[in-house]
Amino acid sequence: MLTYLDTYGSKVQVIAHGTDLINRMQRRQIDSTVLLDLSGLSEFNFVQNDNGIIRIGALTTIHDLVSSSALDSRYDVFRDVAAKFGGPAIVNMATVGGNVCAASSSEDLIPVLLVLNAKVKVRSKQGDRVMRLDEFLKGKRQTALLPNEIMIEIMFEDLGSQSACAFEKIGMRNSLIIAFLNCAIYLTLNKRSKLIDEVRIAFNRTSSKIPARATKTESVLTGKYLSPELVEGAISSLKSELQLTSDFRVSGEYRREVAPVIFRRALVKCAERLGEKSIV
Repeated sequence: MLTYLDTYGSKVQVIAHGTDLINRMQRRQIDSTVLLDLSGLSEFNFVQNDNGIIRIGALTTIHDLVSSSALDSRYDVFRDVAAKFGGPAIVNMATVGGNVCAASSSEDLIPVLLVLNAKVKVRSKQGDRVMRLDEFLKGKRQTALLPNEIMIEIMFEDLGSQSACAFEKIGMRNSLIIAFLNCAIYLTLNKRSKLIDEVRIAFNRTSSKIPARATKTESVLTGKYLSPELVEGAISSLKSELQLTSDFRVSGEYRREVAPVIFRRALVKCAERLGEKSIV
């Protein structure tokens, strides 16, 4: 398979179960004459905790991800995603690698993996490469994958006992939706002082049409005592940082209105998962 890609990669479109790719082909957004099916490569369907590093195979389905015994309640963020990801057929077929490689604002896993500081491993006949997820994402529907490479794994450090992660999403309906806007937050609180040791915030859109971190708002929160007043200050920062535009799904004005709402919900959820309720 890698030898074939090394020879014909520029003419080939890699496919697993096609939950995104087939729709794009039907809309004539992709013109591929050759599809290389990876769905039978069971060795790339796994979830492991490898000495404090969570490793997820690229062909792991959303169902297998949220069902894995390797991910305890600290990883309910993935269950947050799955609850609104799609119907049973999609959840049973869509893969982690497919979601990431689609590289668009429609992909719910990317904001979560961004706040988890995930790295991507890709493979070719020449060997493996590892890069940060934010380096892997080059633009809408653009990644750092070379024509002769496939993504095989995504990895991130195991969450500590004082860290939590949460995800919120809003769309046309309450389920089976493509996001108008979504938000993921990673929060680490000092158990004794209640100061925010670290926070990471990602939206499916910040200033472009691919998911990215809201780093200016992160700096407003870091090192501060988690309080309702601090949250209001962070929301003020967020409003100035996000550059949300309109598309065929929804207006930029609507996105700007709901961004603080889902940000607050995700932050409250993180705090509650750490046993804190003072910011409600």
